[in-house]
Amino acid sequence: METKSSRHPLWHNFFRPKDGWIEDTAKICEKSLLFQGFSPSVIRWFAAKMHPRSYDTGENIFHAGDEGAGAILLRSGSIAIRNGGVDLAIIKPGDMFGEVALVSGQTRTADAVAIEPCELVFLLGTDLNEWINCHPKHACRMLQNLGTMLAGRLLEANKSISEHQAPRASQ
Repeated sequence: METKSSRHPLWHNFFRPKDGWIEDTAKICEKSLLFQGFSPSVIRWFAAKMHPRSYDTGENIFHAGDEGAGAILLRSGSIAIRNGGVDLAIIKPGDMFGEVALVSGQTRTADAVAIEPCELVFLLGTDLNEWINCHPKHACRMLQNLGTMLAGRLLEANKSISEHQAPRASQ
């Protein structure tokens, strides 16, 4: 049986988050619609469950068609959401994206590419489900927040499509 002291230091340090990142991530999460209505201790629990990762400029975070395991919170940098080579959205620090994966088994619908060096944290659907099972009275609030986020994105997309399809005035 492996004990804490018998782990190889390389692996321990490789997966160990930087000091203070949980608190920093929790502060970012507090501003996200997904976490509205939750206490700082609940938000900190989520932040501690999140999985940090860094990406270099031009690196793909995911591709259209990939299995979606959860949502992603951008801590720093910027991400382009692309479909067919067209930028659909630019994700800025504090934004969450890929949240459809939290509610459905659907594959990713677009590509996500780092357009500058980025720090991300992943909120896996398995972690969300664990929390919902442990705290069912809060599950309704979380799912309501998630629905509000998704509805907002749909409204933005509809508005953008309408603006691009509006008839142009005769010249």
